[in-house]
Amino acid sequence: MPSVSGSLIKESPRLMGVINLTSDSFSDGGHLFSGNKVDLSKALRKVEKLINEGADILDFGAESTRPGFTEIPSQVQIDRLIPILEQIKDEDILISVDSRDYKVLYEASKFGMKFINDVSKNISQKKLKLAKEKELFICTTHHGNKTKKTSNILMDVDKFFQAKEKSYLSKGINIKQCFFDPGFGYGKTPLENIFMMTNINFFKKENRKILTGTSRKKSFADFFKDTSKTKLSASLLSGIICALGGSNIIRSHEVKHLREELEKLGIYER
Repeated sequence: MPSVSGSLIKESPRLMGVINLTSDSFSDGGHLFSGNKVDLSKALRKVEKLINEGADILDFGAESTRPGFTEIPSQVQIDRLIPILEQIKDEDILISVDSRDYKVLYEASKFGMKFINDVSKNISQKKLKLAKEKELFICTTHHGNKTKKTSNILMDVDKFFQAKEKSYLSKGINIKQCFFDPGFGYGKTPLENIFMMTNINFFKKENRKILTGTSRKKSFADFFKDTSKTKLSASLLSGIICALGGSNIIRSHEVKHLREELEKLGIYER
C-alpha cells in the first residue's frame, strides 16, 4: 500500500483531487475526452497536475453521480478507468474510485485502487467482502429520504452513520477502514446542506472519519453568492469550513487553491 495511506489517520485533512472520466459530470464532463472516448494522455496530464498541486488522494469516476445521471455499463467504465490505473499504479499516491459498480471496483482493485468511494448509500455485501479481503478504505454516503426523516438533518445523518458502523462491525470490517460522507446535495435542502457544513464536528464521534465534498455544488455557490462558472470562492470557503470542523478528507476540484488556503490557516501539512 502506498505510504500516503498512513497519513489518512493524521489530524490534518487530506485533499482528494477529482478526476472525472465522464461526458456528463455537472461541472467538467467531457474535459478528458477526445471524441467519445477518454483521452489517455489528457487524463495522465490531469493526474500529474493534481499530484503537483498537492493532492493526497486521486478520486476517479467513470460514471457521473449528478442528479439525473445516465447509467454507464460496467465494461465502459472499466475501459475508461483501467488504462489510466495501469499507468499510475506504482505512484506514491492513494487511488480512489468513485463507483457504485462492483465489477468496476473489483477490476480497479487489481490496479492499485485502495479506496472505494461508493455513493449508493447501501454498500453491498460483495463490496464489503472486497474491502475486507484487500484491506481497502471504504466511504459510505448518506442520502436524504424525503418520506422518512426527522426535522433534524444532523440527527438523521448521525443515526445513519451509527447504523452502518454497527453493521460493518458485525460483518468483520475494521472500522479504521471506514469513512463517512454526509452527502451534500443528496436529497438535502439548501438549508440542510449549509447546516451540515457548519456542523461537521457533530459527526466526529468516537474517532469517526468524515469525508466531505462541497466543491462546485450549487447550494454553496448560492449561499456564498458566487456566480462564477467555476464556483471557486464557494468551493474554497465551504472546504475551509469543513476542514475547520474536522473533516478528514476534503474532495475538491480546486486542490492547489484549497491547499494554499489551508496552509495559511495552519491546518494542513503533508
